[in-house]
Amino acid sequence: MDSREHTRAFRIVEAGYDRLAERYHIERGRFDNWNEVEAFSSRLPASARVLDAGCGTGVPVADYLVKAGYEVVGIDISEGMIATARKNVPGAAFDQMNMTAINFPPESFDGLISCYAIIHVPRETHASMFQSFGRILKPGGVMLASVAAWAWEEVADYLGVDMFWSHYSPGLTESLITDAGFDIEFGREVQAGGETHHWILAHKRRV
Repeated sequence: MDSREHTRAFRIVEAGYDRLAERYHIERGRFDNWNEVEAFSSRLPASARVLDAGCGTGVPVADYLVKAGYEVVGIDISEGMIATARKNVPGAAFDQMNMTAINFPPESFDGLISCYAIIHVPRETHASMFQSFGRILKPGGVMLASVAAWAWEEVADYLGVDMFWSHYSPGLTESLITDAGFDIEFGREVQAGGETHHWILAHKRRV
């Protein structure tokens, strides 16, 4: 895909989730990945600052992290998702932002979590995206990310709207994360809500 196709893909995702914000909030409860989220949370320092990249409606992840006592910032490409997240989780800060163009100072977060979002990002941008994730994490910072369990790319119907998906294989994705300066603690497949995703917990290397 070239840059114009990337722009088109992002517009499909943004428009789709703008329309689906309230419905997605209801559907999100089907996906149980608490073992992974709790593993991530248990490795954060007290009062950690955490970025939820692709935060959706803020529930359940941002809400859980706020209640755990962390300072939470959520970003999402969809204005509709962000508007709903602000209502759902008033204790967090939310900004409309593309996760491939993150605009935060270096080493400004202790943790980064991304659930069911990277699957909508053009895979040619994944390497630079993981590099930017590493840039904004402090040394030793922890990252939890869900990615696809196999390689594929398409635009297809999702809950009645067009949606874009783009993935590398888990092995290639883990290589990109390692190349971005992370050490991987685990990579494992999790079945939830009738779907299978690959979850990766990693730590930014200390210099």
